[in-house]
Amino acid sequence: MAIFTARKVDINGHTTAILSIQGEVDVNTEGRKSDVVVLHGEFDELINNRIKWIILDLSEATYIVSSGFGQILAAMTRLRARRGDLYIACIHGAVWTAASTVGLDSLLKFFSTIEEALAEIRQKVSAVSP
Repeated sequence: MAIFTARKVDINGHTTAILSIQGEVDVNTEGRKSDVVVLHGEFDELINNRIKWIILDLSEATYIVSSGFGQILAAMTRLRARRGDLYIACIHGAVWTAASTVGLDSLLKFFSTIEEALAEIRQKVSAVSP
């Protein structure tokens, strides 16, 4: 079972979301909504509320099923269409192994810390701000 927590950070008038995942993102959820469906809903809510930058904090994620990675890629595509992006922070262990096996390391930017990802966004925002 996964727990999703979103918080927002303002960067020079641009709202950035940090979406943290704790536990396993799985499709086998015994009578409740699939974690993958919940993840899709989390991304939808953020993107539909005009968030252009999302940092996915995986410091406490222990497993992500392949369809969960599909949702991450779909969110990345939507954000890039709006001139934003999705960054991965604090990935480790089996989640890193699975992400690199499916090729996410060639499609997304990975950061060791949330602060490093925020610094990248600050740099991008300052480059486009008047």
